[in-house]
Amino acid sequence: HAADAAAPQVPAAPPASFNVNLFSKYFRQPVLGGLLLQFFCFGLAFSGFMSGFALFAERRFLYHARPVGAREVGYLFTYFGFLGIFYQGYLLGKLVKRFGEEKLVYLGFLTQGLGYAILMFVFRIPSLLTVLAMASFGSGVVRPVLTSLVTQRASREEQGAVLGVNQSLVSIAQVLAPILSGYLIGRDCLNTWAF
Repeated sequence: HAADAAAPQVPAAPPASFNVNLFSKYFRQPVLGGLLLQFFCFGLAFSGFMSGFALFAERRFLYHARPVGAREVGYLFTYFGFLGIFYQGYLLGKLVKRFGEEKLVYLGFLTQGLGYAILMFVFRIPSLLTVLAMASFGSGVVRPVLTSLVTQRASREEQGAVLGVNQSLVSIAQVLAPILSGYLIGRDCLNTWAF
């Protein structure tokens, strides 16, 4: 076809590569580097929870005298998600005004970490709902507030690159966390996984 032959050829974009220098540049900045490390830790903990919770729940909880299955885990994730929507959609703005973003990050990490750690001592579903509310609050607050802090610490020209590094760290955490979760839960180290 003559129309196809006349169309300009656009060269293919080179494949994306992992830029160690870019990561190093931002991690060397004291405040920004600390925020990026916090984001990685958040991503690792959250992804570990999301990827391992179904296996953990199946081994830990009973529902009508049988192990918790896919349906119950689906309900629990729905509960967790709806709480996150409520926290982010309704409470987050009010909490930022009251506490400020930096204090809210600490509060979010504290409640998320406590929620996950308390899982070690929970064996009944009603108690689990309370723990999930804590963990959901923490994760619902930490991600948006940390993202805001990261963008504030980067110059306007570097915000895209910094957010790209940030997302890369989350992606790395999302690869590592299921491997670690599967390893621990597969060896019945349920409390270690929760901690």
